[in-house]
Amino acid sequence: MDNLKVVRELRDLAAVPQNRATIVRDRGCLPGLVLFLDNSNQEVVATALEALHYLAQTHSNRSIMKNEVGLVISLRSIMERSDYDPNVVQLADSIHRLLIPPAGAVTRPLAQARGGAAARSGSNTFLGASNRKARTIVLQVSGLVDQETRSIVEDSLLTVKGVVSFTIDIGRQRCTVRLRSDLKPELLCEAINGTGILLAQQVVKNELGEEVLLSFGSTPQAHVQDEKENSRPMRLPEYLPEEDQLDEDKAIEKSGAVGEGGGWLSSVTGFIGKAFYW
Repeated sequence: MDNLKVVRELRDLAAVPQNRATIVRDRGCLPGLVLFLDNSNQEVVATALEALHYLAQTHSNRSIMKNEVGLVISLRSIMERSDYDPNVVQLADSIHRLLIPPAGAVTRPLAQARGGAAARSGSNTFLGASNRKARTIVLQVSGLVDQETRSIVEDSLLTVKGVVSFTIDIGRQRCTVRLRSDLKPELLCEAINGTGILLAQQVVKNELGEEVLLSFGSTPQAHVQDEKENSRPMRLPEYLPEEDQLDEDKAIEKSGAVGEGGGWLSSVTGFIGKAFYW
């Protein structure tokens, strides 16, 4: 699946009212749509906006969407783009108005994520018009196994100025981070490794297209003994095949409802988690 195909499928699923709550509450779909807003292909951005507009039509989704890390700030960035089609800019403005009515107070997503800490230190961690210059990296986080360690990763990333948004996948022990172009990845790894119980490494691809891990800073004490006992390269969790093919017999119709098993949404989440490399 490529980016455009995935975002089109999400848009078509979001067009069905009974699917919208499921999509918004899925751990990968809404953060994935936020990542697509920074895509270099304007058609991908426009389609992601269409999906978000459908989702925002359901009133109960709006508070969740408004609080999604990076969404509001990305909408504002698109609204300021002079090089975008006016219809795309207008659509971003329409979604922004649904999430934050003009007469209401402006909500800073990062301040909410930090429990108000950003209100004291300013909003420089999130980018405004310069958000278009953000890039995306993927981190492999050993020790990311449950909600408690997920919260530790979130808190660590929120301390780093220049982080725009992030998506965490516990199953794959991965974190996809959108960050300011001049922010060094090692700062993110050092913030996570500083917890003493987690080990963060950047995932990149070599000239052969193979995944390799880049380590920065000191290794947390909890992982030192493991490395001494086992010098073999760290085995990554299993991922979806590189060329995912949607089984037509099992595929969810674009006009149908999301199945109880959430199989298609799971495959989209997996694709989003592995699709972004710097």
